[in-house]
Amino acid sequence: MQRPKVSRELAYLIEAAVLPSGHQSFEVEDKPFDPQRFSALVSWHQIRPLAFEYVQAKALTLPDSVLRMLREFTLGQAVTNMAFLGICVRLYNRLIDDGVHAFPMKGALWAWMLYEKPVLREFGDIDYFIGREDVSKSLDILLNEGFAADKYRHYLLKEKAVVEDYLNTDYQLPLTPIAEHVLQSLEIQWNCTYPRYCYNFTWDELAGNLVAFNMMGKPVLVPGMEIQLIMMVIHHGGVEQWDKLKYMADLQRLLDKSADSMDWPYINKITKAKGFHKLLLESLGVAGYLSGRDYVKYASPVKYYPSERFLKDILTHWENERPSLKTKTWRIFLYNIKYRDKWSDKLSIVAAHLGYLTHWRLLWHKISWYRSGPSDEADRDRAVNAVSGRQDI
Repeated sequence: MQRPKVSRELAYLIEAAVLPSGHQSFEVEDKPFDPQRFSALVSWHQIRPLAFEYVQAKALTLPDSVLRMLREFTLGQAVTNMAFLGICVRLYNRLIDDGVHAFPMKGALWAWMLYEKPVLREFGDIDYFIGREDVSKSLDILLNEGFAADKYRHYLLKEKAVVEDYLNTDYQLPLTPIAEHVLQSLEIQWNCTYPRYCYNFTWDELAGNLVAFNMMGKPVLVPGMEIQLIMMVIHHGGVEQWDKLKYMADLQRLLDKSADSMDWPYINKITKAKGFHKLLLESLGVAGYLSGRDYVKYASPVKYYPSERFLKDILTHWENERPSLKTKTWRIFLYNIKYRDKWSDKLSIVAAHLGYLTHWRLLWHKISWYRSGPSDEADRDRAVNAVSGRQDI
């Protein structure tokens, strides 16, 4: 593979994020370092605490304004992370004590599980995976804790005719605080992503072998590292397409921490059965290519990962950012058609998207919402009452 060329700003950030083993797999453009572009890229990639630590270690010269931004953000993120981790554990215990099948996931968990210093991992919300049958119950509990879904989801959840269709075709519910709260975003999920992308896992498949893990000295039960890796490849790869260095930093730390001890035959079996083994190998290949460590060997004897196209696409996104879209459905669809394992997997995704159109009652209610959805606070209050069980849903 021809060595790709990256800007000096991105080269610094890659080194800050993935901790390469004294090796550089790319060429650096022969252009002067641009601190303002460095500042913009580090914000896009959401690795400001990692970059600040790197800048200090390397004594990198930056303008005072950029250095001050990194320092202030890092200090603020440290306070926020610790506060959010405390909230995460408290709400987890509240859900478990009330018999809800739940475990914390993504940012808050990975910050504590994978990073030597949890404050180095940027995250802005808290996520829980919930057993599908416990979604309604979890909403009641979280409502009592001061978090409610938005008006649109309330509208769908209170319509008996479409509740099941909604749960069968969606995968998450974002919640926001009813009153002023330090945590502005909380999310529950009952699938890894939209079912129409065919990454479907049941609660038992993900949580059949939970292990104890301490967050802030408090025990929580979470899936083992094999499932953490699988969920990471789905979210960071299949959905977010490794758009940001934050995602690759998570993967590289998980692999460095646990690759030698993970059950790779199990990981291969599951990813092949679900049709994203190729995406796993490409992802391992990029992590290894950037860090100078061989991760592909754990999952395949073949050494030609990552493919040149896969790596080039990622570096292009990292260098140039990507436009924020109102909906990324089409982007995710095309990506999975490109990188899923077999034609049968790709046809299943096409069929699932077409099948979504058969949920005509749900689509009708969604259209009705966008035409004349509730807009005043009284309607929001009625929606909150509906989720809490004070009205039928």
